[in-house]
Amino acid sequence: MDSDHKLISDLKSIVGDNHVLHHDTDLIVYEYDGSIDKSLPRAVVLPATTNEVSDIVKTARRYGVPVVARGAGTGLSGGAISRGSLVLALTRMTAILDINPENKVAIVEPGVVNIDLSHAVEQHGLYYAPDPSSQKVCTIGGNVAEN
Repeated sequence: MDSDHKLISDLKSIVGDNHVLHHDTDLIVYEYDGSIDKSLPRAVVLPATTNEVSDIVKTARRYGVPVVARGAGTGLSGGAISRGSLVLALTRMTAILDINPENKVAIVEPGVVNIDLSHAVEQHGLYYAPDPSSQKVCTIGGNVAEN
C-alpha cells in the first residue's frame, strides 16, 4: 500500500468515506479560489468537529503532508490554493455556539457564513459586516484567515 493510499485510508477512518475527496474529478472544485491561481490538492477532508480537525492535522503531520485550511474559497489572494497539500475544508463546521450581545462577541465555528451570523445577532441590534457584498458566500474562518 503506497503512502497516499494509506493516508486516504487513515483520513477516512477519522471522518468517514463520504468526507474525504481524493479523485481528480472531485478535487477540481478545490484547485482554485477567487484568485487567478490554481493547483490540484492532494486530497480534501471535510471535518465536522474540532476533534476531527485535530486528528486530521496529526495524521497529515505523521505523513509529512502540508495542510491548507479552506473556508468557502472566495478569497482573492490565493490563500486557499493548496499547491499539492491536503485541504482541510471547514464548511461542515457551521455552529454558532454563543452570542454575547453585551460584549459584542460571538463564538462560532469556522464554516459559519457571514449572513447567518448577521441574522443570528440582529435580534440584539447587531450586524456582522466585514464586507457586506460578500455576506452570502464568505465564512468566518475565511474572514479570519484572510484578515
